[in-house]
Amino acid sequence: MTRLDMIARIREARAALLETLALVPEDEWLSPGVVGAWSLRDVVAHLAIWCARAVTWLFQAERGVPLQLPRSNHPDWADVNARDVATQRDRPLDRILSDFHGAHEQLLQRLQRWTDDDILFDAHRFPELGGESLAAWVLACSAEHDAEHNAQIRQWLVSRASDAAG
Repeated sequence: MTRLDMIARIREARAALLETLALVPEDEWLSPGVVGAWSLRDVVAHLAIWCARAVTWLFQAERGVPLQLPRSNHPDWADVNARDVATQRDRPLDRILSDFHGAHEQLLQRLQRWTDDDILFDAHRFPELGGESLAAWVLACSAEHDAEHNAQIRQWLVSRASDAAG
């Protein structure tokens, strides 16, 4: 995979997610149960936070400083995710959406301007990443994350439609 491949995957996954989000009426964005107890608003806030983290890690990598990963007591980051979403609960949807779109644009801009692919793709460069490359973490926090939650949102939409029909 190249950096340009990464950018394409990130754009494709976000485009697919945006298509799904467009299917949800605004008055349903606060309904719980999209992912666990989370509403669609919570899911979008969660995605924005992880995308912003990826931007921060790229910034830190460019400057040669250690990457600041959130501390988690769980391999699936459940505690981090719960804390993150809790911090967003009182924020207006338009601000969350602004962060969601803004972090994504910042990520793409930073990757487009990236000059040292060795830093990005070297799985041994950052010991804090447990043997994975920064590129793998960036993809996990962007394209893969968008795709994962897109599938969950689509499943939620199908279940809501069948509940309404039945």
